[in-house]
Amino acid sequence: MLKPIVEAENISFNYHSLGGETEAIKNVSFSVERGEFISIVGPSGCGKALLH
Repeated sequence: MLKPIVEAENISFNYHSLGGETEAIKNVSFSVERGEFISIVGPSGCGKALLH
């Protein structure tokens, strides 16, 4: 079995502001094998750029 070339486990991130806290992503896990392509999609402000 090949090892993943990218692996992420249980990633979480909250935005903090004066108005409070916003959970952007919670417990995201994924792996990417050699030759695979992935896309991260979602509305503006949902945390996509945090994984890039």
